[in-house]
Amino acid sequence: MWQALANYPINQGDPICLFEGHCWEYMGSSADHHHFHHRGHPKTGHGEFAYIERRCAGVGWAQTA
Repeated sequence: MWQALANYPINQGDPICLFEGHCWEYMGSSADHHHFHHRGHPKTGHGEFAYIERRCAGVGWAQTA
């Protein structure tokens, strides 16, 4: 999931994006997504949220089809 976060265009391959003592924080997961928050992203200077789809999210759908 961290590599998927790094692959977001805003992150330019960096899963941490350290800026003024802030970095991406893992906030938890739902059945479908992993949730991340950055208090001050170095590219935007603002708080950012990212939602990474869980790999297993499609598996349940495929098993019921």
